[in-house]
Amino acid sequence: MPPKDLERLTRIQQALRQNRWDALVLFHPDNIVMASGMLPGSTHVVAVVTADGEVLLITPWWRAEFASQESWADEIWTFDWCRGFNGVEPLGAMLESLKRSRDRYRLEVVGYDAKMHHYSPAKLPSESFTYEEVKAKLPELFRSAADATSVVNELKSRKTQREIEKLRLAHNVARAGVEVFYAYAGEGVRETELAAEVNCAVLKQVGHGGVRYTYCDPPQITSGAVRTSMADTMSNHATEKRLQAGELVMLEFGLQADGYWADITRTLVVGEPTERQYRMHEAILAAQQSAIAAYKPGDSTGDALCQVAWETLRNHGFGGGITHFLGHGLGFAYHEDHPILGPGENGRVEPGHVTSVEPGLYFFEDGVAQGGMRVEDNVVWRENAGQAEILSDFHRGLSKAPS
Repeated sequence: MPPKDLERLTRIQQALRQNRWDALVLFHPDNIVMASGMLPGSTHVVAVVTADGEVLLITPWWRAEFASQESWADEIWTFDWCRGFNGVEPLGAMLESLKRSRDRYRLEVVGYDAKMHHYSPAKLPSESFTYEEVKAKLPELFRSAADATSVVNELKSRKTQREIEKLRLAHNVARAGVEVFYAYAGEGVRETELAAEVNCAVLKQVGHGGVRYTYCDPPQITSGAVRTSMADTMSNHATEKRLQAGELVMLEFGLQADGYWADITRTLVVGEPTERQYRMHEAILAAQQSAIAAYKPGDSTGDALCQVAWETLRNHGFGGGITHFLGHGLGFAYHEDHPILGPGENGRVEPGHVTSVEPGLYFFEDGVAQGGMRVEDNVVWRENAGQAEILSDFHRGLSKAPS
């Protein structure tokens, strides 16, 4: 059993007191990771955190050993779903366990994660259930059951020291994927082949640095003018297209290690970059640096940092390629709902926030695609002005990394 993250549990207790709730009842994997330190690894897992800081995990029986090894839960209750032909119905079993928790901990008023953030990838089995049937029954189980989604999302937005260390491990895993991207990309390679190599590199990181489990959302590989010009949109998955000399190739991938996420983009050129490509890349890196330099803890808004980055791109002569915001929260999920670094976003960026910083340029001239480029890094915003820890501080050039 890992030691409890007392910094995290103290924050949860403070939120419970502020809202006068006896407990948080959490269904979704990213929230369970926050509350227990454990990636659920299965559907039908619930975490209950009480105002006294007690943590209960309710899980199918086959996850009991994992839960005892990987979580800091004070109690682990199991139910016998899928044990032979006993006919146990999992949603009913979850409700019975929650009723038992109500009596065990004398819970009357609870908050729960009513909504699932839509940007979280829905590729893992444990992330494809919304538990609406169980949630609908909570007002019958407890005197009051309140939608705690905004409170939970606010809690997740500021990471603890333990969580930042876990994110460093996740970014070590990401580094392995990026290294393979640069090493394997070459003329004649299919996008799908390159994506498979990146994915394989991520899976092979299990066991390194204590990582128990990795998952890679299917790496998005886009190549050539047409496909990279549209890479500011969602879900541009790899195709059978072969990479050609002189083309831009972009890798966008989200991955997690033990439930802690990285979201990385790198762009390279097959062969020698042109002078314009070098200038675009220089402008993008300068936009990243200018946004970080402009940061003032608790004062900078997402809009302000985005505008600084955009102005840098304009000053480098590439204002016409701006179609993409600057960044988003991440860590417990591929995308978290705040903070957002984008136009009109007035939320403050504070120490402990973890976001992407991903300026990009995407060009069309007279309706004809000219190509796109993005560099996405992930940072922990720190206590001092202009200070951010770059978690993804590894090769981001247009050419292969030096040997």
